[in-house]
Amino acid sequence: MLTFATAVIERRLEISAPHTTHPYEAGWAGEAVFFVQVEGQHPDLSVHAQISPDGLHWVDRGTPTVIAADEEIAAIELENFGGWLRIAFSGATTDQPASVLVHLALKG
Repeated sequence: MLTFATAVIERRLEISAPHTTHPYEAGWAGEAVFFVQVEGQHPDLSVHAQISPDGLHWVDRGTPTVIAADEEIAAIELENFGGWLRIAFSGATTDQPASVLVHLALKG
């Protein structure tokens, strides 16, 4: 039987500049899915998964996902990611902020 966990990483966080989420330790898991949801009006957002061996030094993983202004949710799947995970956002500005929710689902 697989182990499964879901965590809320960010809840209705308003971003208006490049932003990274809180890091999450997930070294026990073999699969991860970030569910990134945007509430209300927002600009096109670039969302990039990042991985880390120690929670301090980060590297981008895969290609960025764009959540277009007319979309509200995206799923970013990861495998073979090491110990720590987070999401990096870009595209929001003070003139066009975004309210984001980020859930992380893990299986091991």
